[in-house]
Amino acid sequence: MIRAVSYITYPTLRFDASKHMTKTDNTIDRGRPRNADIDVAVMKSTLKLLGRVGFRRLTLDAVAESAGVGKMAIYRRWPNKASVVMDAFLTLIGPESEFPSATRAIIRLKLQMRLQAKLFAGDYGKLIKALLGESQFDEELAEAFRNRWLIPRRKMTLEVLNVAVKQGDLRADLDLDTAIDILYGPFYYRLQLGIGTLDSKFSDRVWSAAIAGFRAAGS
Repeated sequence: MIRAVSYITYPTLRFDASKHMTKTDNTIDRGRPRNADIDVAVMKSTLKLLGRVGFRRLTLDAVAESAGVGKMAIYRRWPNKASVVMDAFLTLIGPESEFPSATRAIIRLKLQMRLQAKLFAGDYGKLIKALLGESQFDEELAEAFRNRWLIPRRKMTLEVLNVAVKQGDLRADLDLDTAIDILYGPFYYRLQLGIGTLDSKFSDRVWSAAIAGFRAAGS
């Protein structure tokens, strides 16, 4: 049985509604402008209640009551509970897991992996762990997690690895999809099983071991 995640402390949201609208949102709203205040209220309430009761016990009725909005206001913006949770989650995370700037792509990768370790080690990691666990029992959440969190981040990483290949730091014949699994699999393993620490020392060791096998000859 999946236990509800403990209460999560979250920062003040800086929400731009235009960046978090889905195709479904556009269709349902039929051209009406979104009220960003309602979006923020719904997402803050979603995160607060998610931390208290967990995903399975979370209801949109409770979110609407907590946010002080009508239930239909939520359904005009999101098709289901999983979509609300993922939008709230992504708004909370914001740019904290994006790739920092650096001249060499492999250094950008190293810096981002440090951010990933820091992210997973804190309350955000507890939330990710809970959502991953619940996604085993809820197909809508599993689909939202894949499409909104995993796949976009794989695409970002793929772009960085392609640049690293062009810069001559990684082999041209490197299987980049497998490389991503090798680089980031250990983070999810430690997060889910609670084995070992998640910090910059760990991420640097993973990066060093992986890059040693990925490097182009003579680089």
